[in-house]
Amino acid sequence: MANLPEIRREILENDTAKRIVLKLKTERLDSQDYRTSAKRVVSEIFPDLETDTRIRIIVIDVWTERTFIVIDINRHDYDFETADEDKTILPVSVLRQHGRRKNWVLVRWPREDENLATQVANLHRLNGFEPTPFLQDHNTRICYANPRNLSPRLPLPSSGK
Repeated sequence: MANLPEIRREILENDTAKRIVLKLKTERLDSQDYRTSAKRVVSEIFPDLETDTRIRIIVIDVWTERTFIVIDINRHDYDFETADEDKTILPVSVLRQHGRRKNWVLVRWPREDENLATQVANLHRLNGFEPTPFLQDHNTRICYANPRNLSPRLPLPSSGK
């Protein structure tokens, strides 16, 4: 276990692209504005969130008890326009508070590297060109108004008349 400045330094110490999943209790967020409250929590960890181009919040995944915030670090080749087709596998680590003292813990989570790459690409496809971070609130009905890459409708066969 380490303190937050040490963990932040470990995450940002090199220019390697990586994906951090911040795991927290959903009750820490404002249910009326998940995006703003999630950004507030992330900015507690990364105080330069608004100005540091190395840090990008991609997804806020809200469940009843837990929320998972997917953050890309040092993803300099990220292209929003083609992200629905990009399944680049990044090393995934989970950042969470643990124990009575609420110490921060950063744990490498290799079993999620490939899975999360696919999920993030799929969320880009489903959310269309809505700006990130994408909000997935599993406590409500999720509706995708304008997904990307829909197959064009095939014309109806002509009757030959």
